[in-house]
Formats: sequence, C-alpha cells, structure tokens
Amino acid sequence: MKSRILAALFALALLPAVAAAGSVGIGAFGGASLPVLNDNASTGGLAGVRVPINLLPLLTVEPFYAQSRLGDTEDTFAGQSYTRSGPELYTYGANAVFKFGEGVKFYPLVGIGSTKIEQEGSDDVTDTSLNFGLGFGFSPMPKLDIDLRGELSAVVTGDTSRKFGNFTLGVSYAIFDF
Repeated sequence: MKSRILAALFALALLPAVAAAGSVGIGAFGGASLPVLNDNASTGGLAGVRVPINLLPLLTVEPFYAQSRLGDTEDTFAGQSYTRSGPELYTYGANAVFKFGEGVKFYPLVGIGSTKIEQEGSDDVTDTSLNFGLGFGFSPMPKLDIDLRGELSAVVTGDTSRKFGNFTLGVSYAIFDF
C-alpha cells in the first residue's frame, strides 16, 4: 500500500512537469550492482529503463524502473558448506539530475524510490530507497545521449539499511521536444 501511494505521488508530481518540459525521452541502462557491507550476496547484474524529462537546461527528472539479480555466496556453518542464493531487487522511483557542461556533461544526481528485495529463505522486504551518485554523459548526435554513472543506493529497512553500489552504462533518446 505504501509503495502504491509513493508511485501515485510521483505520477501526480510529474504531470504538470511534462506539459512544460524541454524534452521527454526514453532510455535503457545496464551494469553491475555490488552489495556494500553485506555478506549474504555478491556482485550481480543490473538493468532498467528511464524516462528523462528535461525541465530546465540544468535539471532533468528521471522516473525509472530497475531490476538486479545479485550473485550467490558460499558460507560455512558448523563445518558444513552451503550456498545462499543472492537476492533480486525490483526498484522504481525518480531521480533529479543536475547536468553541467557543454559537450561532455558532468552531473550529480539524487533520487528516491521503492525497492522490493526477494531472497530465498528470507521474507520479502519492500521499503523506501534513497540514492545519490555522479555521472558523465555526451551526445554523439542530436537527441541521443550516452551516459556512465556510479550510484550508491540505500534501502532503509527499519533501523538499518542495505546498501548497493551501482555502475551503469545507459543510452537515451529524446522522443518529444517542447
């Protein structure tokens, strides 16, 4: 229920922005996700889609959906070795991207979302996720952008959080210009 309310608020916040947007695009990204200070998973793959909405020359809002599958780990307990399957993460939310520069652009980003963590042998967890990072991007031709990003994402689970470092390569295409 909480995640549906969060999604509805994002959608309502973006409706007026689309009408005044400089451009609206569609993009895809992929890369690696690394658990930070988390010994029940190893590095895995990450993929997703973004909808960049350029509101101002320096500000882009990006609703996104991402899915990652982290790797398995080997553990030993009481002399017995066993394999623990890595979790799957499903995240949707929005990033605010502040782009600087001409040609090659540098940008910090911050975002909020909802992440569901599914792992065999554990209860599913769905909680708020916060992320921030840095990126570099360039446009090899009009309307087409290519970017490389590094992000730290923290899923707030009660009094603690589960953190993931994400490194992605993405491409986006501006569909509508206003």
